[in-house]
Amino acid sequence: MVIGFLLLTLVVGLYYSRKVKTLREYAVGNKDFATATLVATMLATNFGGGGLLRNVEQTYAKGLFWILFGLFSSAIGFWLLTPLMLRMGPFMQHLSLAESIGNAYGRLPRLVTALVSIIRSTLAVAMQIIAITTAIEVCINLSGSENEKMLQASITVLATLILILYSMFGGIRSVTFTDVLQFITFTAIIPLVAWFLFKSTNKSMVAVASILQKEPRFQLSTCLHAGKLLAIIALFLTSLASNITPTTIQRIYMASSPMQARKLFVYAGFFSLIITGSITLIALLLFVKAPTLSVAEIWPHIFTNIPSIFKGLVAISLLAMAMSTADSKLNTCAVLVSHDIVGSIQATKGIADKHKLGLARLTVLTMGIHAMLLVFQRRDLLSLLMFGFDVSVPIITAPFLLAVYGFRSSSRTALIGMATGILAIFAWNRWIQPMAGINGAFPCMLANGLAMLLAHYLLPQPAGTGWVAPDKMYQ
Repeated sequence: MVIGFLLLTLVVGLYYSRKVKTLREYAVGNKDFATATLVATMLATNFGGGGLLRNVEQTYAKGLFWILFGLFSSAIGFWLLTPLMLRMGPFMQHLSLAESIGNAYGRLPRLVTALVSIIRSTLAVAMQIIAITTAIEVCINLSGSENEKMLQASITVLATLILILYSMFGGIRSVTFTDVLQFITFTAIIPLVAWFLFKSTNKSMVAVASILQKEPRFQLSTCLHAGKLLAIIALFLTSLASNITPTTIQRIYMASSPMQARKLFVYAGFFSLIITGSITLIALLLFVKAPTLSVAEIWPHIFTNIPSIFKGLVAISLLAMAMSTADSKLNTCAVLVSHDIVGSIQATKGIADKHKLGLARLTVLTMGIHAMLLVFQRRDLLSLLMFGFDVSVPIITAPFLLAVYGFRSSSRTALIGMATGILAIFAWNRWIQPMAGINGAFPCMLANGLAMLLAHYLLPQPAGTGWVAPDKMYQ
């Protein structure tokens, strides 16, 4: 079943990889995607296999704290970006987030943005490889023999190479249509798993709600302490800000107009509520059925106590979610290297598209291998998520938001803001995080934006900088 799904994914990916001749087609296609297709690829990219594993574990372990953070942050994050889409007219012909920041602030901020985005994307791919490994482990009951371990490693590498293969040659069109396949797959399977867990509890929904209500970790009073409340708010705000990712911005640029991009985020918000609700329900029902599990025992317990057919379906769901996120991140890395890093170092007008495409495909292979190597060093999904927040939100989010709202300034101004964000997150993680237990990515993002505004108004600026009026489409 799993092998069949992998082969189907490869066939679909290679079929839609035909006739990619330019870097623009590789990055954003021909901007002729239907809104439903864009919604599917957006959600497939945002809901990764690593996220499924992590959210079930953390909801089970942390209760209402994680529910308040995870259940609504994705949907609200999409909806908050909806009015922002009307201001995206000046950027709609760009290929990446880094190019947009370079358009507003110059060459060096574009280079910094590209490097930061590549690091975050590589972390995301590593989390998906962990999910792929978990899916393979479901299908192979290891007895400890060397042959079975070798088989597990071989299948994991095979699954990773499949997503690298169609990401390398197909570009965004191939990625998009495999995302649609994978989105349909996991959105059908996740509610089915939740239904099976509900049946296995042998309790009514009223009884389930009563059990959860008596558990302290699921009571509102446990989250109203000042320390926990501040931690929830900080993590929630960080999650909202983290929605501005290179892959999300790339999906915007795939739209034909700001109005289509606006519809994309409205619909994505509604569907994300359904998906996160189903994932949360899996964790809650598992707690009712087995309330004494440790975090490390959660997924082994699920796999041990479900029929073989459900075990295969869960494995396919993990593979679908992991591959749909990983291929998008790899495609983004390819564009960032071939378009933005090369474009920041030298003028690219003289470089033929075939050479840019070759560099993009080599980047996919390189980043995929680096992500696999990272998995051997760190396998904690929560720490990888927090590290991803710290790497990107304090550095690139504020400059992009200011640029979209019409702020234009010098490279020096943007670099001062980015340096402030980097120093602030280092200081926060060194001294404040250990004492308060509060994530500092969002406050450090605010420090970045404030430093940029102060630098702009206190230091001499070249002519033509400042705030520009909205474009005619927005008006």
